[in-house]
Amino acid sequence: MDRQLMEEIKQRMDADFLPAPSASALSQGDGRMADAAEYAAYHLGQINKKLDRLIALLEARAGPAI
Repeated sequence: MDRQLMEEIKQRMDADFLPAPSASALSQGDGRMADAAEYAAYHLGQINKKLDRLIALLEARAGPAI
């Protein structure tokens, strides 16, 4: 993938997920569910990264385990 496409995807994932319930979107439920799942997976990954950094900081501060 090119860099511009990756930036567009990241911007879309960083924005709040707002389902678009319209007559045409309601008939495309599978696509909307896939978008919601992708959005949730992205944000869970971001939370995981932050928790990993927090744990590393806490472990470094606590010093060696006894």
